[in-house]
Amino acid sequence: MEIIELKAQVRKETGKNRIKQVRADGSFPAILYGYQTEPTSLAVNSREFMGLLGTQAGSHVIVKLLVDNDKTPMVMVKEIQRDPVRDKVLHVDFLSVALDEKIVTAVPISVIGSSAGVKEGGIIQHGIREVQVEALPTDLPDHLELDISELNIGDSFHVTDIKLPSELSMVTSLDELLVTIIPPIIFKEEVAEEEVELEEGEEAEGEEAEEEGEASSSEASEES
Repeated sequence: MEIIELKAQVRKETGKNRIKQVRADGSFPAILYGYQTEPTSLAVNSREFMGLLGTQAGSHVIVKLLVDNDKTPMVMVKEIQRDPVRDKVLHVDFLSVALDEKIVTAVPISVIGSSAGVKEGGIIQHGIREVQVEALPTDLPDHLELDISELNIGDSFHVTDIKLPSELSMVTSLDELLVTIIPPIIFKEEVAEEEVELEEGEEAEGEEAEEEGEASSSEASEES
């Protein structure tokens, strides 16, 4: 895994007004904690951080955090909070790590291949989309691939089906569902057909009732 440098400044003042000023300056608030590190409030340039996320490793890159008090901890992005409307980064948690000590973290699952079941009309249904693994920070992949090419309708892949590199250990339960191919959904079509048949039946009954009513009226007129 590549190591990228990222500058950060210590935020000695906190509070809403200070956070607004940080964002007005083109940065966002962050927190640093973890291995041999006291929790520290930071400010990070938004443009530089987005450039980091644009690398191949994305949020799983190892970052050499260049803090203005001369500390240079190795960190990973633990959590990103975003604006749900503008998708703008609002806050980031940086986890300080030791490169020679294993950590447990989440790795996303990337589904690849074209399922045989989908070609027959089946539908992909996803379970969990990431797994927890244990490894040295430098051995962590940015994602794990899951090839579903051979899955037919009714087939499934679980965590136990993931082929892990030898340097990784799985923490997530092996029974967790990753993906399954379900049969085509035809329920709506069946309901629609039933509704048409019901409407036709009601119309027929209505017509019969009208004919019976007309016949009764004619007989009453003749008797009078």
